[in-house]
This record gives sequence, C-alpha cells and structure tokens, in this order.
Amino acid sequence: MKKSIYLVFLLLPLNSYAEACVSNGNVYDDLSCAKHTLDKEKRDLNEIYQKIYTSTQYKNEFEQSQKAWLVYRDKQCNGYIASEASQSQGAGSDLITKDCLVTLTKQRVDYLKTLVEK
Repeated sequence: MKKSIYLVFLLLPLNSYAEACVSNGNVYDDLSCAKHTLDKEKRDLNEIYQKIYTSTQYKNEFEQSQKAWLVYRDKQCNGYIASEASQSQGAGSDLITKDCLVTLTKQRVDYLKTLVEK
C-alpha cells in the first residue's frame, strides 16, 4: 500500500503537487510548499527571461525593465505585505510574504510568455 501511495506522488506533475499541498492546514508544510513553488516560479522566470533576452535587440532596455520589476516585487512583498503580515502569529507572516512572491513572480512569467507569443 505504501509503495502505491509513493508511486502516485511520483507520477503527479510537480506543479499540481505544489498547488495541492498549499492547503493542507499546517503552516510549516504550507511554508515549505510555498518555498518549493517560489523556486519553480523563479526557474520559469529565468528560463523565459533568457529566451527573450537572447532574441531581442533591446537587451539593455529589457534588462533594465526586469531589474525594475524585481525591485518592485521585492518592495511590495518584503516591504508592504511583510508589514501587513507582521500582525500574524508565528510563521504565518512568512507564509503571507512567500505567497506574495509566488503570486507576483507567476504573474511576471505569464506576462513574459505573452511577449514570446507575439
């Protein structure tokens, strides 16, 4: 029985596992899942960034745009959202901040993908 359960988890795409594990109720497990999801989104962001960077003639402008977006994301999530989340108990504030980073990074990935499709 245990082998069957492990096999099911191995066959699931990592993305669906990351989405599913966020709502399991334990803040430390949720925090671990958020970190895992953020790592995945960062890899996706770097991949799409490299794809656009190598194909554009406006490398400097694109690089500056990405740097400005990173500053915005970090200030939004580590500044404002972290301040608001500081009212949470324990690791809850960390989870709120990580969730913000995941959300904004995924939005950026989705936006950059639209640039590749054009």
